[in-house]
Amino acid sequence: MKLKTFIDQFLAFTRKEFFHILRDRKTLLVLVVLPISQLLIFGFALNSSLTEMPTAVLDMSNDRMSRQIVSEIDASSTFKIVEYVSSMQEVDELFKSGKLSLVLVFMPGFEREIKRTGKGNMQVIMDASLQINASTLESYILATLLTYQQKINAGRELPIQIIPEVKMRYNPRLNSAFHFVPGVIGIVLMLVCSMMASLAIVKEKESGTMEVLLVSPVRPPVIILAKLMPYLLIGMINIVVILLISVFVLKVPVAGNIFLLFFVGTIFTLSSLALGIMVSVLTKTQRSAIIISIAGLMLPAITLSGFIFPLDSLSMGMKVIVHAMPVTLFISSARNIMIKGLGMEAVYPELCGLVVITVVLIAISIKCFKNAYHEDTRIFITKGVYPDIQR
Repeated sequence: MKLKTFIDQFLAFTRKEFFHILRDRKTLLVLVVLPISQLLIFGFALNSSLTEMPTAVLDMSNDRMSRQIVSEIDASSTFKIVEYVSSMQEVDELFKSGKLSLVLVFMPGFEREIKRTGKGNMQVIMDASLQINASTLESYILATLLTYQQKINAGRELPIQIIPEVKMRYNPRLNSAFHFVPGVIGIVLMLVCSMMASLAIVKEKESGTMEVLLVSPVRPPVIILAKLMPYLLIGMINIVVILLISVFVLKVPVAGNIFLLFFVGTIFTLSSLALGIMVSVLTKTQRSAIIISIAGLMLPAITLSGFIFPLDSLSMGMKVIVHAMPVTLFISSARNIMIKGLGMEAVYPELCGLVVITVVLIAISIKCFKNAYHEDTRIFITKGVYPDIQR
């Protein structure tokens, strides 16, 4: 008898829960569509190999062997020779501009030294701010040089050996924290800010206090902006705490201007809040807002922002999309400031992108809230919910 009661109660509550899910069309759509979309995005967008990595050549020898090696590397699908430079100053400028992944440097008398000693004198300088990329590209370069050696050593009595001196710029020890910490800062800020803001409006709807807001003399833009301010202050405090932990606990130095980093972080915090408030305006329940925040915002942010997978491993179409994500713009800016020590001129494009995204998201939120404001106010007054308000 007890077992039958248990089963009946279990089935009754199961039916009730199914009824609630099926009745909430938006939640049902999220639960069905998001897993499929995530699978398609991750299945088709991510490419496991690095291709056409921008490479420069500083050939101070300009002999037959140096030109052959450059041709071998350029023939690889991994590398693409984009620039021939004549000085290290040009190399520095190209690295600062973010246009290079690595530089091949051939010292004077490269071929002559090989014939005399059997060893070649060359350098490979890599941008190691992305530790994953640098490690992968180093192995590709060594494999390409080994293939070239085997080709020219065929039939030679005295084999030659080309072992390049590899220099890792910005992260000499290939410390993985240099790669992950800027990403962690972005992900944490987005998680906290977008999640909090996504509940700001919808919480009022579920608690029944939205009606009070709708019939109050306070206008929608004021409500939206006022909702953002407390969370913006909390986000700014989080930025300070995270930076202190990064520098003093994780030992990741801030090579650039820390105030510029704080400013960019504040703009990014505001864009994350704007994204969250838009979700809150467009959803009707806190459950829907949380699901969309996690599955629709957080998962793409973690996987497609350059935090885990290098952006160079994405397909070309996805690169365009992910560069419109606030978290991608912030992580790129944070790495340029923290790891490379670059200034405003290097992060200006990303900063402008964050400002534009923030303004657009806030404008959409205000517009959607205005529509709900006017419609719901009309319904409340028409039904006599607030009879003391004049129509």
